[in-house]
Amino acid sequence: MLRRFKPYRRLAGGPKERIKLMQGLVMNLVKYERLETTYGLAHETQKYAERLINVAKKGDGDPAAMKLADYYLYEKQLIHKLFKVLVPRFETNKSGPYTRLLKVPGYNENGIPTAFIEYKGNPYPPLRPEKKKNPDWIINQLIRRAMADLKNSGKLEASSVKLPSTKEIEGATVAAKSTSEGTAV
Repeated sequence: MLRRFKPYRRLAGGPKERIKLMQGLVMNLVKYERLETTYGLAHETQKYAERLINVAKKGDGDPAAMKLADYYLYEKQLIHKLFKVLVPRFETNKSGPYTRLLKVPGYNENGIPTAFIEYKGNPYPPLRPEKKKNPDWIINQLIRRAMADLKNSGKLEASSVKLPSTKEIEGATVAAKSTSEGTAV
């Protein structure tokens, strides 16, 4: 049996309930700039939120943009937030994506996977910590120790060879690590 392509998930009781659900989720995403919901709902909401920003970039003078904003945003003060806060935030980003979808590990009480959806550049603290370069990695310590031993042995003249700094070593090891992870040995 062949599976047919469906452009959207079947979420609520029917088409009208689905549209109302999407309107409410997009409105809350504009209002709070971050939502926690099930993964399926967040994934569907992301499509509508991206399209809303793309159309709103035309400006509040465009009738199509105003019509779409009026359709999705029941609370009319959110229309001003859309055009005055969100759209200027994404002016430099020409084609998107404007939202971030982060899956929460585990499941909610009903056994359904959950996720966060948020607009990029929101004022809240990040959900995922930034990756830091760690000077305590074993490879960084080995390189630093080998450089110090080489310098102390006197085999290198200080004027002929310039030893790299710790930051340069860390950057080189991170670059080497990222290239080695992409190749199979």
